[in-house]
Amino acid sequence: MNELLTERIKSLIAEHFGIEPDQLKPETEVASLGIDSLAMIEFMFQMEEKFDIRMADSRTPLVTVADVIAEIERTLRDQQPMQVA
Repeated sequence: MNELLTERIKSLIAEHFGIEPDQLKPETEVASLGIDSLAMIEFMFQMEEKFDIRMADSRTPLVTVADVIAEIERTLRDQQPMQVA
């Protein structure tokens, strides 16, 4: 994972949900932070707008903070224009 991007996403999660950033450990389950699935969907829509990306209609549950970060990073990586050498 890109450490700078990871920290940026953690900051956005903390800001959006009013959570202290130090609570956002990779293994922390989002439900334990009081974030339900509807709130997470709304957050992911905001990430689409912020990063100008389109999230896949994934059936993979976003259980932990690491899952959320990985999904956003994967989408960003997959949707970057290819560079020609």
